Amino acid sequence: MDEKIETNQKYEALDGDDDVLLFGESTFTVRRFKEIASSKFNKIMVQTYVAEKNQHLKAIIDWMRELCINEETKIIGGNINWKSTQEGIDCQVLKVGSKGWQKGKVQIEVNKNIDSTETQTSIKFCADEPPEPKSPLDDIRQSEEYKKLLENN
Repeated sequence: MDEKIETNQKYEALDGDDDVLLFGESTFTVRRFKEIASSKFNKIMVQTYVAEKNQHLKAIIDWMRELCINEETKIIGGNINWKSTQEGIDCQVLKVGSKGWQKGKVQIEVNKNIDSTETQTSIKFCADEPPEPKSPLDDIRQSEEYKKLLENN
């Protein structure tokens, strides 16, 4: 079923930091939303909890540094990756320079490097309705030669 979702919907990265996201009544620029998501993720990773046996406090990220299978087998971790649901989250996007809000779904992905403070957040958007296809003639119409030709007629 996951494969079907991926093939029917095309998510594209939202790279415009000044584009605006609308979730219900809450709005964020893409830049601010990424900052908040990264901050919240980092906070969760450093929160402490009580271990079952030895009752000492340890940050979640410390538990994730290695996976102890048994005394002899320990697997060192690299990055922690968190993704939102495959179906996406209802959202509207207002891109800088666009004509209006576009309804669709977003997916959020946060990648945390265990050995550093580096956290990367990406936001991908899939419009409910595909954008109007670009005409092959649009590039020609925007060219200086075409504009000069129109002025001469």
